Amino acid sequence: MKRSLVIPVVVTALLMISGCSTPASSKMSEETKKTKVVNIIKVIEQKQSSIMTKAGVIGAKQENQLAFGTSGKIVTLSIKKGMKVKAGQVLGTLDTSGNQSTIALSQTQINGAQEKRAKILRGDSKVVDTYDSTIQQTENSIANTEDSIKKQEIKIQDQMKTLEQDKTDLQRKEALFSNGAISKADIDGVRTKVDKAQLSLKSEQTELESLKQQKKRLQEQKQLTLRQREKAIQADKDNADRLASITTEIATAQNGIVKANKEIQDSKLIAPFDGIITDVSFHSGDVVAQGSSVATIVDLSGVKVSIEVEPALIQQFTKGKSITVINEVGEQTAGSVTYISPLIDAKNGKYKVEITVPHSPEKWQGGMIASVQMPRKLATSTILPLECIGVGEKGRYVLVVENGMIKKRKVEIGQIIGDRIEVLSGVHPGDSVVTSGISFLLEGEKVTPKEG
Repeated sequence: MKRSLVIPVVVTALLMISGCSTPASSKMSEETKKTKVVNIIKVIEQKQSSIMTKAGVIGAKQENQLAFGTSGKIVTLSIKKGMKVKAGQVLGTLDTSGNQSTIALSQTQINGAQEKRAKILRGDSKVVDTYDSTIQQTENSIANTEDSIKKQEIKIQDQMKTLEQDKTDLQRKEALFSNGAISKADIDGVRTKVDKAQLSLKSEQTELESLKQQKKRLQEQKQLTLRQREKAIQADKDNADRLASITTEIATAQNGIVKANKEIQDSKLIAPFDGIITDVSFHSGDVVAQGSSVATIVDLSGVKVSIEVEPALIQQFTKGKSITVINEVGEQTAGSVTYISPLIDAKNGKYKVEITVPHSPEKWQGGMIASVQMPRKLATSTILPLECIGVGEKGRYVLVVENGMIKKRKVEIGQIIGDRIEVLSGVHPGDSVVTSGISFLLEGEKVTPKEG
């Protein structure tokens, strides 16, 4: 009986011992299963230059709104859309008859003042006659201007009557049109007639206002001469003071001539460069205000591409630098940087840069989108994917795998290039850098690296 009991106990003990012990190879297998597999990238030296690409809008090399430097009535305007013009070519002129009158009158005043000075130097104090002559000439000019004003007012009244008749006719035609008695073409013709009459009336009213201003200037000139005459009569006998007054009078008249000549020059519309007229807003006979855009001229001998550049990249652009430009259909040509804005745009936080393409093909038209490409300078030759970079309390870092263990390294970064980033320090060629999941890894943790 005792022998039979011993055997089961021994067997049970052996089974317990075998269940509690695991082979060494099995333990290693379990440990390997618990080790995390991480994706890595081997750091290599970047040998090829990085290419920077920016999208921009194609525009004309030059574009200018042409305007007269003074106001007045257009006498000639020999331009139309699509017309080619040369730099310095006179494209239009304004009526300068008023300026010519001012010059003639000012010259008369100068001659009179010089005559007065000569009489004083000869001891002749009778200078009133010269003032009277000037006043008479001014009054004649005022009378002529008033006559022109009356004629202009009569002309405006006639045009107002014509406009009212046209409006009445339009109302009658609209009633007939609503009843189907006449065609749309009939009523459109009447409407056009009313529009033209209104424009003509406005132009004549502007001319009337110009004549009134001319009359006002002549009246002011007359009052000035009267005051000068009174001053001459009551002037001291001292020749020095009288000569000084005459000198001032001559200088004032000469300034009037200079101003009138300046307005005559400003009455010419001159092409600032060789180009093509793309728009004309006025015509001969219209009254135009100073600075109003009369026409648009563009220089299509080349095009410029405008791009916006981030502050971190603006140092990559220098004036005169050669840049490759590609249009929407893939045509490639060379351009150069011609303008870099000195100030950042407060709206988008970027700098404006213009690249000029000389002698561009005809297919390169304003408004097209173009790609600008240029080599990008890097401070180092090390570039890593953005997901390799982590941010901690002590700054940016990467995780590298050394002997199957995670090591944290502090890095200094440079430019961002798409989905990659330049690393200035902290890694070296041959290092194994973790590319994903770095926030779930701890320094000193054992891992199994997987390249790719």
